[in-house]
Amino acid sequence: MFKKITLLFMTFIILGCAAVSAMFFDDNPRYIQIGHDDTTESYIDMDSIQSIRYDPPYYIIRGTVITFDFTTNAATGFENNFFYNFKAQTVKAQTISNFLYDDKGKPVSQIVIANPEVNLCDRYSVNGKAADNAFFNCYNMTFYHTFAKNKDTKN
Repeated sequence: MFKKITLLFMTFIILGCAAVSAMFFDDNPRYIQIGHDDTTESYIDMDSIQSIRYDPPYYIIRGTVITFDFTTNAATGFENNFFYNFKAQTVKAQTISNFLYDDKGKPVSQIVIANPEVNLCDRYSVNGKAADNAFFNCYNMTFYHTFAKNKDTKN
């Protein structure tokens, strides 16, 4: 009897751990990890990316950044417009709506943000990495470049 109870208990523990660690974005090439820390993991949904404006050196790309918060066990999507200035090498982000997801990856609610702000992104922030991935997805090149002109080179 004790062996059966122990086996049943161990089965629940194993299944419980598997359920906690298996999220819809785990091992799915649709979601590219762009950041993580001790309480969150962030991904860009590659299927959400769409080019809105192509007017070099200015671009606008829309994409959804999903953040899973381990403290609340909830996944939230942030639908962003990324505003690019290729010459200045700057990106600004504007969150236009938020999604809450169930554990299967299906959005269960959406909140549209009225009068969303536009904020400059740091290159190494979650939004900066998301913007670079979105740009690569649309145009097959990274957005951020380091240009070093050699003094001896004449153009």
